[in-house]
Amino acid sequence: MSLAVNNQTTLTLSLIVNNMLIASLDPGTCLGCTDDSVVPASLLPPLPWRAEVRSPSGRVLVSLSVQAGDVDYEATSAKGDANRVNLSCGQIDLWSGPPAAGGPAIVSPGSPGDCRP
Repeated sequence: MSLAVNNQTTLTLSLIVNNMLIASLDPGTCLGCTDDSVVPASLLPPLPWRAEVRSPSGRVLVSLSVQAGDVDYEATSAKGDANRVNLSCGQIDLWSGPPAAGGPAIVSPGSPGDCRP
């Protein structure tokens, strides 16, 4: 079990799990895009996790709930939890388990004001 965040916005964001600050993410950084940069369960509070990515002012931009059993690796497949938000200043992916797939192209570039700190 692990958590990962890809911050492809112009904002410095915070990863909060169960109301505890886990990491600060500079614009354009990915925590978990490589195996050695994921946040392992050993550094996180006990499950279940309520993971939130917040703006500099503390506004929740994207969240994810992770329960025991949500992440599963089999010989030929893997599943996990993921969530994405598209903002006018970029995209944020938050996931637990296998890396979030590229997913659909950005359908909406967000709305004016959604990137305020």
